[in-house]
Amino acid sequence: MTHSRRWLRLLAIVAVTVVGLSFRLRAVDRLPIDFDEDDYLLAAQRYAQDLRDGNWADIVNWDYNYEHPPLTKLAYGAAVLPWPPSEPISQVSSSAPPARSLPQPHFTISRLLSATFGTLAVLALALLDPLAAFFLAIHTWQIKYTSQIMLEPLPALTSTLMVLCYAQSRRVGGSMFREGGPRPALRNAQIFWLILSAIALGLTAASKYTYCIAGIAIVVDWLWATLTPRPPLPTGKVPSGEGEPKARGRAIVRWLAPVLAWGLLAIVVFVIADPRLWNDPVGRLVQSVAYHADYAQSLHVKQAGYPTWQPLVWLSGPVPWHPGVFVLPLDLFVSLLAVAGLRRMWRSSSQRVLVIWLFMALGFLLWWNTKWPQYILTLTVPLTVAAAHGFAERVWEPFLGWWQRVQVTGLRWTMTRQPDTRRAFAWLLPGLIALSLFTIFPLVYQGAMALTDFNAISIKDGIQGGIWRETWKGLTGQVAPARVDLFSTQPSKEVHYVGPSLLTQLFTGLGADILFFNVMWTALSVILQTTLGVGAALMLNRRGVWLTGWWRTIFIVPWAIPEFVGAVIWLRMFVPRYGWFNQALPAEIRAPPLDNINYAVGVLLLSALWYGFPFILLAATAAFKLFPPEVDDAAAIDGAAGWARFRHVTWPLLWPLLAPAIIIRAIFAFNQFYLFFVMDPPFPLLTFATLSYYLFNPSYGGLFAVSAAINIFTVVVLVGLILWFNRVSKAGEGVAYA
Repeated sequence: MTHSRRWLRLLAIVAVTVVGLSFRLRAVDRLPIDFDEDDYLLAAQRYAQDLRDGNWADIVNWDYNYEHPPLTKLAYGAAVLPWPPSEPISQVSSSAPPARSLPQPHFTISRLLSATFGTLAVLALALLDPLAAFFLAIHTWQIKYTSQIMLEPLPALTSTLMVLCYAQSRRVGGSMFREGGPRPALRNAQIFWLILSAIALGLTAASKYTYCIAGIAIVVDWLWATLTPRPPLPTGKVPSGEGEPKARGRAIVRWLAPVLAWGLLAIVVFVIADPRLWNDPVGRLVQSVAYHADYAQSLHVKQAGYPTWQPLVWLSGPVPWHPGVFVLPLDLFVSLLAVAGLRRMWRSSSQRVLVIWLFMALGFLLWWNTKWPQYILTLTVPLTVAAAHGFAERVWEPFLGWWQRVQVTGLRWTMTRQPDTRRAFAWLLPGLIALSLFTIFPLVYQGAMALTDFNAISIKDGIQGGIWRETWKGLTGQVAPARVDLFSTQPSKEVHYVGPSLLTQLFTGLGADILFFNVMWTALSVILQTTLGVGAALMLNRRGVWLTGWWRTIFIVPWAIPEFVGAVIWLRMFVPRYGWFNQALPAEIRAPPLDNINYAVGVLLLSALWYGFPFILLAATAAFKLFPPEVDDAAAIDGAAGWARFRHVTWPLLWPLLAPAIIIRAIFAFNQFYLFFVMDPPFPLLTFATLSYYLFNPSYGGLFAVSAAINIFTVVVLVGLILWFNRVSKAGEGVAYA
């Protein structure tokens, strides 16, 4: 690295750290008091008093909030120790509303300590990748929970240091535990970084248990990186008989010993840093961990009603509760870039542990019943590193390539005459008129409607020109946008211009949950329909299958049934107590009701699969009829069979013809209405088509403007998904062999 590049990198590290600090200081000042802040400040007060009195017995044996390790609370206590004691905070139930006020300056000092830990995490990541640190610095969930008096800031920092130290040990000389190992100097450097990593793991465990997932990821990556097909035998001749198993056993011990030593050091640090374990370590650790298992099944968690995929919802958007606090709410773009950068990060051997960390943490959060939003901080560091890789691969490098081409060729705009277009215009004009009347004009009208508060009360004024009047006045600056609540019916009989506030309120509130479910529903249903449809087409395309025409007819029957009728059939099958499915079960077993979110999703997917896969079956069958026969013959001669034949021969030929069918099914799935209308599943199991109907229907409030905003947004999302899918699948390039 040149001298100028080093200074540029140093400048980037400083700048990113300053951004992270400034955003957190802003949040410290503007965020309201949140749940649990009173609990942890109460613990800080108690620990500060015990430290002031030298009362270590009370620090060791205090039972309040025992389910979490005390290290972070001790840090808050040490921070407020120099200040005079304040009036003790009252102990209240963990489910009680947030406190209205907390004692100063202890409240602000504790928040500043939290922001310091969060900024140090940004700085540590900046040493690895300044761009990843920038994404971490602006991530709204990371800012929120590292700017409040929470348990997250310290373990978020120590888990980051743990993985970064381990990654540094991998970079200084490769794997130190393979045969031969690195040079002694590099070996000592690796041991140093591994010791720091183990200390950080111990401090992480003494702060909050869930962040130890990063330590498990290190173990998995470490054993994987040092694993050989068979553990290496000692050099020289190995005696036969009993000598070989013993030698192999010694090799396995040598393989596991470094990891075990690393873990043992982490356990020692954990016990030292957790004073509560000094008396009865095993019993108190079991008590603490068992509490979390019981709490995950508690009524408080069940009443929250979060679905299994709720962590993905948190990751798909910024914090929705505190408008005006977060300057750059780009969480969705960070998550999308992370998905794009995973493969590139996986190819880096020293950063592979970050991919393992990300997937293990995400798997745990999806499995664990407690879905509180602060839990996603267990994976924001690997997420932002993956986002940096995605930005480099998908944005920065393509931009550099384009810029280099511009410098070589210059910006030349060429105009070509197309005389045939003028001759064809007369024939295209009727179609353009029809398109404008039946497609473009309704979209423009709904766009204007979405900028107003048009509803059932103001319907007369709106139809008589009020929509156009208010939209024109608002866009030309003649009137200021009126304040409007999303679901409050306006008492006025006149339409008012409200600007984009309806869309803003919709997609920063409940609309974010529905949007995520809508996209997830589209992906899952189309994947299942494609899998079953292609699988059925493959079976019916095999030679020797009897009655293929009859089987295809049977499979196509669900597609011929109207969706509403099919939805009623499936509802009758799964209706609680008296449904056909429940009647078929043994008397002692009953299926969950349809207000169970996870069960309802399964029923909806099964129903959509039933009448969605025939379309894919027809498309795949038509594609098989167009396959060049010599391709199968060549594959058979080359010995291709099974999965390898499908992956390398069948699927590449099938994909160009199947892609348009998948696009059509995706449009239908995204706009699915009758199935959700009939099943009436619980929130947030709704498509935008169903939500738009509920809001448009006068019996539900007649919020026409909100319904129009949803429709416009749906069109934009669908067009974007179609363009993206068309580019990825190259469906528009046609089929060369057909």
